[in-house]
Amino acid sequence: MKATNAQLVKAPRRVTDLGFMISPTLYRVVLASTIAAALVAGCSSAPKREAVRVPPRMDLSRLGTLGLVDFVAPGEEDLGARASREFVAAIQSAQPGTPVLELGSQERLLAQLRRESLDHDAVRALGEKYRVDALIVGSLDSQRVSPKVAFDSTVAFATASAELEGALDVKILDTRTGATVWSAATRAKAEIAGVQVSDRGIASTGTHSPDDARDRLLRRLVKKATPDFWAHWE
Repeated sequence: MKATNAQLVKAPRRVTDLGFMISPTLYRVVLASTIAAALVAGCSSAPKREAVRVPPRMDLSRLGTLGLVDFVAPGEEDLGARASREFVAAIQSAQPGTPVLELGSQERLLAQLRRESLDHDAVRALGEKYRVDALIVGSLDSQRVSPKVAFDSTVAFATASAELEGALDVKILDTRTGATVWSAATRAKAEIAGVQVSDRGIASTGTHSPDDARDRLLRRLVKKATPDFWAHWE
C-alpha cells in the first residue's frame, strides 16, 4: 500500500552551526533555554542601587545663630524650660555645631523691652539686642486625662489607665523680618498609671511618678516635632 502525500511530508530539520541536524521541537527548547539563561545572567550582573543621603528639610546652618526663648507653659514654668532644653538637644544632635544662645524666659525678655507680647517688633528688637539671627519660641500645654476604663465581656477582661496628655507648638522666627521660617505642632500622651483585671484577679499593674510621666511626654513631643532637622538615607 502506497503512502499518501500527507504521510510523506515531514517537518524540516534545522542545521546547527556545527552541522548537526535537529528537530524543530528540540530547536525551540534549546532556544528558550538560551534566552532564559541570558536573562538570569543579565539580572544577576545588574549593579545594585546605592543608598542616597537625603539632606534635612530644614537646614539650620543657613539661619546663623539661634536665640532660645524658654517655652511658655501656663502654670508650669519649669516644664516649659525643660521642654525648650529637650528641643535644643534634639536639633543639635541632628545638626551638631548649631549655635544656640539661651535667652531665658519670655516674660523677662518682654519686660526688658517694655512690651506685652512677642510681636514682630519685639522679635526684631531681641535680634538686635542679643545679636541672634533667629529665635526659637514655643508653647507647651499639658493636662492630666481622666481615667479610662475598657471592658471585654468575651474574655472577662478589663483595663483602666490614667494618662498625661500634652501639646507642643514651636516656631523659628527670622529676627530681621519677624517672619516664621519653620513651625511644628505635635500632640502626645504618657501613661501615669494602668491596671489590667481578669476573672482571675489583677493581671498586671503599672505606675509612674508624675515627673517621670512628664519627662516621657516631653521626649515624645520633641521627637514628633523635630524630624525635619534630620538627614536620612533612601
